[in-house]
Amino acid sequence: MTGPTKAVVIIALAVIVMVSLNIAMWRRMRAGLVAAKADQAANPALFDQDGARIP
Repeated sequence: MTGPTKAVVIIALAVIVMVSLNIAMWRRMRAGLVAAKADQAANPALFDQDGARIP
């Protein structure tokens, strides 16, 4: 592989890795939000009117 071709391949692989990490992060964040809402629905006495957990 020549220099410019190698550089393009490396950049393309880096972009693919970053996109897949970003997708994984969003999935974990959405799963956490769903779990927090389920916890709030199951135990409403533990949360105040704004949805924040009461210490």
